[in-house]
Amino acid sequence: MSRISQKQMAKLFQRLATSYTAGIDLRTILKRESETGSSQYRQNLSRINSSVSRGSSLSEAMIETQFFPDLAISVVDAGERGGRLEQSFSRLATHYANLVQFRSRLLTALAWPAFELFVAVVMVGLLIAICDSIYETLEIKKIDWLWMGSTIGNVIAYFVMVLTVVGGLTLLAMGTTQGWFGALPIKISRRIPLIGTTIDQLALSRFAWTMSVAENAGMNPIEIARLSLRATENYFYKQHEESVCATLQKGKPYYATFKSTRAFPEDMLIYIDNGETAGELAESMDRASIDYQDRADLNLKLLGTVGFVAALIFVGAVVLVILVSAVGAYSNILHDLSKP
Repeated sequence: MSRISQKQMAKLFQRLATSYTAGIDLRTILKRESETGSSQYRQNLSRINSSVSRGSSLSEAMIETQFFPDLAISVVDAGERGGRLEQSFSRLATHYANLVQFRSRLLTALAWPAFELFVAVVMVGLLIAICDSIYETLEIKKIDWLWMGSTIGNVIAYFVMVLTVVGGLTLLAMGTTQGWFGALPIKISRRIPLIGTTIDQLALSRFAWTMSVAENAGMNPIEIARLSLRATENYFYKQHEESVCATLQKGKPYYATFKSTRAFPEDMLIYIDNGETAGELAESMDRASIDYQDRADLNLKLLGTVGFVAALIFVGAVVLVILVSAVGAYSNILHDLSKP
């Protein structure tokens, strides 16, 4: 089942925050939302409105549709229990608007390098075909570029290789986000400079804010831990849910529990320890969330710049390989023609 897009969520939660803060009844807001947008959007919002009208909470209705990601559901759930639903809507609107803005900036920055790369890939295929045609016309021994025995075979094999690489990378990206490969891809990505740090900061910001809201709601430690870990939307942290809950059930404090996972950075553990010691865990985690979000925002801007430069370098390298190959092929033709 397809999910709601980040752009749709940014606009939806912004409208929900504005209307709910103005005192408009939630069912009225949902009814209005179910009358706009795509058919799939209207259908799911209508189902949510019906569930809420029958007495279900908004988070329960969102779970039933399977239309929203875990983060949105966890934050709304925490907001409902803590009486801070309007803040939950506002926080989600800001979060998804930032993601949409970052993706837009990144795609804009990578558009030209991507076009150059596409042209370069096509040029390699044409180079294989053209050189073979020239060799055949001049009755010179052809180079069997990919050992397929014919020009068409080599060109087809080349583009199959390109599509295989693209498909493999796409599958890897999808599998990583869906947790198909366990925690391994996340562990690897976390070691990549800047990218890993940004992924961690975004996850920990969501973790801390959800924990703050849930703590204010007076929820029990196990519920708080479950919501917070799921809100990270990061399998590296979500995999510890059961062990964390089991440890908390034994009466261990948050600091000792999360430290035992060896997954959380020291500065986050310090925020937790300080909050528990001072009896101000909600306030401490709220500060942690803001801190991590600020760091992530800076890194997202830097990533856009680095991605643009990296794409240009990669495309330049591909073009250079094409030029060297073309010169080599041309030299071979001249050498063969010079033979008596």
